[in-house]
Amino acid sequence: MKVIDLGQEALQAQGLVMKRQATRIARRVAYFLVAAVFGLFALVSVHGVLWAFALDVLHFNALGSACSVLGLDLLFVIIFGLLGTRRVADPVEFEAKVRRDRKFIEFKQAVAISTLTGILFGPIGRFTGRKAAGGLRNIFMRR
Repeated sequence: MKVIDLGQEALQAQGLVMKRQATRIARRVAYFLVAAVFGLFALVSVHGVLWAFALDVLHFNALGSACSVLGLDLLFVIIFGLLGTRRVADPVEFEAKVRRDRKFIEFKQAVAISTLTGILFGPIGRFTGRKAAGGLRNIFMRR
């Protein structure tokens, strides 16, 4: 029964790892989508206002106004793009990976022990045991 329990524990830990990885990937995709949407809408809607603000209030020329608007847009695209490239695993996912690895090691050990026990107590083991006991009896018995 221990082998089955260890196998189930390892599979549960792997399921939690995969669930957390899917959540992390979905979060990254969402950050990339936010970056793309913001990039598109910023290019369309805010450019005119920022250009006019830089031209009239900051007294930039037309080229300086356009470059300042472009710089601000690129800043937001870089910020959200960097948020999307983060690959940091959260603590729950890390703990699940550690638990999965430990249970898998225990599972392999339990399978090895149960295989060895099956060989020793199975038909081959009984036959070999009888022959070994008979050999020891012959050595230590009086003739």
